[in-house]
Amino acid sequence: MFAASILNLHLLPDVTSVLVFIVTFLLIYWSTRRHPGIPPGPGRWPIIGNLGSLAGPDKLKVFRDLRRKYGDVFALYFGSELTVFLNGYDAIKDAFLKQGRHFSFRPENDFAKRYIVSDLVFGNGSEWKSKRLYIMNAFRDICFTRNGAVLEQIVHEELDLLIEHLTQIKEPFCPRKTMSLSFASVVFNILHGKRPERDDKRFLWYLDTVDKGFHMFLSSQVRHYCFPWFDKLPGDLLRLRYARDMSASHIDYFEEVFKEREATALKGSRDCLLDFFLSEDSPVTRDEIWKCHEDLMAAGSETSATTLTWMILFLALNPDVQDKLHAEITRKVGKEVPTISDRSEIPYVEAVILETLRIGSNVPLGVPHFVKEDVSFRGFLIPKGTTVIANLSSTHHDSSVFHDPFAFRPERFLDESGRVLQPSEQVIPFSMGQRSCLGETIARIELFLYVTRIVQNVQFKLPAGCKRPTLNGVFGLTYRPEDYNVDIEKRN
Repeated sequence: MFAASILNLHLLPDVTSVLVFIVTFLLIYWSTRRHPGIPPGPGRWPIIGNLGSLAGPDKLKVFRDLRRKYGDVFALYFGSELTVFLNGYDAIKDAFLKQGRHFSFRPENDFAKRYIVSDLVFGNGSEWKSKRLYIMNAFRDICFTRNGAVLEQIVHEELDLLIEHLTQIKEPFCPRKTMSLSFASVVFNILHGKRPERDDKRFLWYLDTVDKGFHMFLSSQVRHYCFPWFDKLPGDLLRLRYARDMSASHIDYFEEVFKEREATALKGSRDCLLDFFLSEDSPVTRDEIWKCHEDLMAAGSETSATTLTWMILFLALNPDVQDKLHAEITRKVGKEVPTISDRSEIPYVEAVILETLRIGSNVPLGVPHFVKEDVSFRGFLIPKGTTVIANLSSTHHDSSVFHDPFAFRPERFLDESGRVLQPSEQVIPFSMGQRSCLGETIARIELFLYVTRIVQNVQFKLPAGCKRPTLNGVFGLTYRPEDYNVDIEKRN
């Protein structure tokens, strides 16, 4: 009996080891298993999921390689969070148009609710729909009365200042911040009925914090998915406190400009979007105005600014395209100020814009979608609560659709005569479906007027003796080119 007890005591460490092994095995198995029926993807690592699969300096190439290996629909885990990626025009169209009622939601996970305060871009349900419709109608009434004369006036007022600035530059110049400020001023004017002052330091501060805040959100989101217990630790490891402080400072800034408009606007006026927000029929409450304002300022300015930053780079790298563009503008418009009605008369301008939107792909992964229930899609299961991302760049850089996809060839969008713009449904920089960009029409008009006026007045060249710029992109609020310099010459 005593010997048996001694033997059992001797075996206890082995039993403990076995239990530890089993528990460890189960934890690893549970944290690395891929849910049955979901789209294919690489093997999953403990804690980090598939983050290792995204290693590499060129993230869009990484996604191209993943598509080549796993197909148009594949799934990755960010920590424990499942994300499904849609690639190619057909897959994106099937989801956002044919099955739009399943894919038209925004993420509702805990992190998104705590970090994101906006409900114009990230909201769901009937309230979001009523706000979107109201703002689209407001844009129509503000910008497109008298065949768009108001929008033209706002844009040309800003372009007068921009061209005056560009023609005075004598040294190699990086256009990114100047273009961001210019387009942001246009959006500010639509929202407030006037442009910001030229040296408004608070406005410049706001633009700077928006881009930094987006960078921070992306990195904090990844940390949350991999280490959800970070927010239980001392400090601000997920930068949630910083995000709240930044939001509070933005609220203070917007309150200043709101009160100024309230004090000066005539009762019942509807000359700018803020007037609409303050109207009795507005679905946006007084406390929510700054949230919608923040969305519209960020999304409405930076995407167009990034497009123009890409375009200046492409024109400097392709002087033959720039010469042809200037010749077409001169032939149709001369030195007159272009109007919206000129768009149909200069198809080459539209072709250059389309080609820039295609290659630049300034929001390559769009804004995340979300499914609220299990969805069967192309033979796969997309479980309830999954984030869905449309890789828009996969349509723009698809060699089966666009021959030599990274060559800048605006002519691909024109007929043989070069005078008729061809359908371009597979260029979808503003996404598609219920969640497509609500400012698309304004953005396209802005780009036409900016490109035409700028090329009328200045020419871009690569600085002599400088290293040739690359076409590498940088992820931020948008996907922009690496900073580069160009020489600017005033045209006669």
